[in-house]
Amino acid sequence: MTGEFTTEHFGFALPYAVANAVTNAADVDLTLTGGNTLMVMPKAGSVIGIAVRATADLTAGSATFEAHKDGTEFADTSAPVLTLSDTVQESYASVRRGALKFAAGEAIGVSYSSSTDAAPTNTNDYDAVLFVAFDND
Repeated sequence: MTGEFTTEHFGFALPYAVANAVTNAADVDLTLTGGNTLMVMPKAGSVIGIAVRATADLTAGSATFEAHKDGTEFADTSAPVLTLSDTVQESYASVRRGALKFAAGEAIGVSYSSSTDAAPTNTNDYDAVLFVAFDND
């Protein structure tokens, strides 16, 4: 039927970003292009991956990125946690389908935390892509 999701595997990528990231941040939500921090899911499924890139190499400290559901980071130990540092400007991770589940109507996003010595601060931008897959019916 038109307008309905089929029973085939269906997934997509959601782009999030933060401009002028700061030092000593804790679970700061990245935003979608319209400024929202969460995207409501139209069907049950799971987060299957995350990829992150900084616009400039960190010269000190670190920044850590996590997926979250309805504003709370996934507590599952298999949840991907990506850390950028003075030697890592980009990173990605995947997780098995079904580990980080969400229901239809729940919203997902990406957050970052940074160390007290993260540099540069107030000038580095981060782009993240959250990969999701919907469940089969």
